[in-house]
Amino acid sequence: MKECGFMFKVIVVDDELIIRSSISSFINDCGAGFTVAGSFRDGSDAIKYLEENDVDLVISDIKMVTVSGIDLAQYIYENKPWIHVILLSGYTEFEYAKAAIKYNVKEYITKPTNFDDLKNTLIRMGTLITEQHSNDISVFLESIMQLYAAVIAKNISLAESQLKLLLDNNTRKNEQLGQYAFNIFEIIIDKLYANLNIRITSDIADYTVLRETVDYDKTYELSALILECIVNHLLTKDKKTDNIVVDKLIQFINENFSRNISLQDAAETVFFNPAYCSRFFKEQTGEKFSDYLLKVRMQHAARLLKENKKINDISKECGYHSSGYFTRVFKDYYNCTPSEYIHNS
Repeated sequence: MKECGFMFKVIVVDDELIIRSSISSFINDCGAGFTVAGSFRDGSDAIKYLEENDVDLVISDIKMVTVSGIDLAQYIYENKPWIHVILLSGYTEFEYAKAAIKYNVKEYITKPTNFDDLKNTLIRMGTLITEQHSNDISVFLESIMQLYAAVIAKNISLAESQLKLLLDNNTRKNEQLGQYAFNIFEIIIDKLYANLNIRITSDIADYTVLRETVDYDKTYELSALILECIVNHLLTKDKKTDNIVVDKLIQFINENFSRNISLQDAAETVFFNPAYCSRFFKEQTGEKFSDYLLKVRMQHAARLLKENKKINDISKECGYHSSGYFTRVFKDYYNCTPSEYIHNS
C-alpha cells in the first residue's frame, strides 16, 4: 500500500539475526508499500535510533535481552505516539503480549512468522496509515494546532501564513469561507481561555463579523486584522504565555507521572500537536519531554527507596509496568541498582 508514490518506513527489532534479516528482506520485496529503514537486535538500540529518526511502523519481538518489545512499545507510546507497533509473539507469550494493549499495540504476529500473515498485516497497517494521513478532520485539527502554536508564540508572520493555509485549504464546500473563518477563530479563542485563562472580548477582536462575509478577499482581509488584534493582545500580558504553557505541561507531568502518560497526552492539555509540543518544551526548559518525565520518575523512585518501599510497588508508582524494566532504567539513570542506591544512601 503506497501513498502518493512513497514508501512507508519500518524498523525491525529482534535479537535473532536470521529472523531480523529474513523479515527485513521480505518486507522490502513483498510489495506491501514499506521499506526497512533499519534493523536492531534489542529494544535499546531501537530507542536510540528513534530518538533521532522517525518511522511509520516498528515490528519488534517481545522477549529480548535488555529492553523488551513491550518496553519499546511503552517508549513509543510516551514519546512518539504517531508510530504504529506490531509485536512478534510466540504462542506461550501471547498473554504477555496482551499487556501491550495499554500502549496502543493493535497487531500481533505469532512466531515462527508466517509471511503471508505478515504481508496481510502490512497491507492493513498501510491502509490505516494512509487513512490517517488523508483524514480531513485530522488535517484540519493539525492546522488549527499549528495556528494556535504560532499565536501562543506571538509570531504574527507565522500565524498569518498558517491562517492563510487554513483558508486556502477549506474543503467544506457547503460552508461559506466567512463562516469557516469564524469557526477557526472560535476554536482559537476558546482554547486561549480554556488553557491560559485569556479572554478575547469583542472589543479586542470582533470575529463575529466573519459569519456574514461571503467575499473571499474581504474574508482574508478581516481574518488578518482579527488575528493581528489577538496577537497584539497577548503581547500586552504581563506574564509570558509560553511560561504559562510550560507551567501547565510541568504540572501535568508532576500530577500524572505514575500513569502511562505520553507526549500526546501532555500535548492535548495545551492543544499542541505532539511534535510541536516536544520542540516547544525543549526550547523553553532546555530538556526533552521524555528526559524531564524520566527525571521526575527517578527522583520519586529515590524518595520511595529511602522509605524502604518494595521495588514492585515503586515501579508501579513511577509508571513502569515491570520491576525489571524499572530496575534497568534506574541503573541507567543513577549508575547503580536500586539496592546499591539504598546501600550507598
